[in-house]
This record gives sequence, C-alpha cells and structure tokens, in this order.
Amino acid sequence: MFRKMLVTLMALSLALLPALACAETETYTIGFAVSTLENPFFVTMKDAAEAKAAELGVELMVLDAQDNAETQASQVEDFITRGVDLLIINPVDSDAIGTSVVACNDAEIPVITVTRASNAGTVVQHLDIDNKEAGRLDAEQMIKDLDGKGKVAILEGTPGASSTLEREEGFTAALEGTEIEIVTSLTANYSREEGATVTEDILQANPELDAIYAHNDEMALGAVRSVAAAGRSEEIKIYGIDATDDALAAVESGEMAATVQQQPDLQIQTALENALKYLNGETLEERVNIPLKLIVKEEE
Repeated sequence: MFRKMLVTLMALSLALLPALACAETETYTIGFAVSTLENPFFVTMKDAAEAKAAELGVELMVLDAQDNAETQASQVEDFITRGVDLLIINPVDSDAIGTSVVACNDAEIPVITVTRASNAGTVVQHLDIDNKEAGRLDAEQMIKDLDGKGKVAILEGTPGASSTLEREEGFTAALEGTEIEIVTSLTANYSREEGATVTEDILQANPELDAIYAHNDEMALGAVRSVAAAGRSEEIKIYGIDATDDALAAVESGEMAATVQQQPDLQIQTALENALKYLNGETLEERVNIPLKLIVKEEE
C-alpha cells in the first residue's frame, strides 16, 4: 500500500513539473506607445527597447502614434483590449494622454511614462530627464558664447507637452539678469521640417539675430538649414537638445553651438528593467531622472 501511494505521489509530482516550470518562466507582455517614429530620438528609443526586451525575455509590442494624440488614445485602447501586463507610454501630449492613463488604471494595467509625463491618472513611475536643467545648460552656454548680450529666438516643442513647458522655463529662467533678449518664441512641434519653415519666418522678421534655441535637435537642424540658406550661419548660433547623430555632427562642424545629451536608449532600458521589477512585486520610485551632458565642439 505504501509503495502504491509513493508511486502515485511521484506521478502527480511529474505531472505538475511543466506547470511549475511555466510559472517560473512566465513571459510578460509589455506595450510601448511611442509618440512618433519620424524623430530619430524615438527611433533610438524603440530599437533599444526591442533589444532590451529580447535580453529580458519580455514580449514587447510597439505602436507609433505618428504625433497624433487621438491616434495614441486609440492605440492605448487597443493595448488594453489585448490585455498587456504593463504599458509604457511616451505621450504625444501630456494633457490628452490623461484620459488614456485613467482607462489603464480602471483596467488595472500599470503604466510607466517616459520623456513626457501624464497630467492625469496614476503611473507607477515616470522616467525623464530634468528638462529645466536641459534648458539651463543651453542657456548658460549661450550666455558664455554671446558674452551675456544679444537677441535670441526660440523654437518650441509640441504645445502641451511637459518637456516643452519645462525646457522653456529652464532656459528663460537662466537668462534672467543678462542682456539677452528673447525676440520671439514659436512652436515647430519638435519637427525638422517645421523648424526650417518657422526659422525662415523668424529670419525675415528679425534682420538682427544672434542665436536660436530649439527645444530639440530636430528643430535645431531645421534651423541650421534655413540659416545657411539665408547666408547667416556666421552670425547666428544654434542650440538644441537630444544629441542625435546628426546634431553631434553639426556641433562638430560648427553648424550648431551645442546640444544636450539625454540618452534615450538608457531611458527606455531602465523603463523596461523597472517594469519587470514592478510586475514581480517590487515597489518603484515615482520618478527617475537620466543624467544630462552638455555637448560642445571639442577644442583643437
């Protein structure tokens, strides 16, 4: 009788092994709602996310909102319907995404935001840079380059995005007490093409201009193109944020005065690592800032 019971128990244990193995090696599905893949910054982020997900054994689903807040809202609904375990969102608009985050909260799907925050709903973590610090770094370099006086135009990012508001605030605050005058501040929606078009208008309206500060490198590179076409490259210094490959080349060639490195690859890698920690029961910090570095041309 005892031997019969032992054989039966062993058989049950062997039958349970596959289920236990599956429990131990559960594969999580994480969604990544990205604002736009037209911007090289977010392409870098997507590529790094896919590589990191493969390393962590996570199934990653990526949807591109093409810089449209309504499209992103629809995509978040799709992620909810698919029942992802966690959603990482890079919002098109910090106000507009709030409704989607609340919908995730109602569906009990945890949310991590990257680069831009959500102004409503609850997220388990926000990963970003200190956007005010990024603006301040560019401003301090500009003050140095212009000896504390001159006229500057600003190319703003997407209206309503937290990064837009904070990069503007950090920059303008750092200029207080100097003789640098902001002659105009116009949106170009973080786009290279819009940056070029808006810069053309700025140049026509401002025959005297010493610098252009763009909230990101794509707009700065658009400004580089228009300033060069107007034959004013020698008189106008251009500053950006992101340290994309094209911007780094422009800094090295002297077409841009500076950019700020914010490491999108490290940001999304950290987001995925922390997503896995949260899904496995760990508590996360509410906010994580990725270190910044000012990039200027190396002295020869």
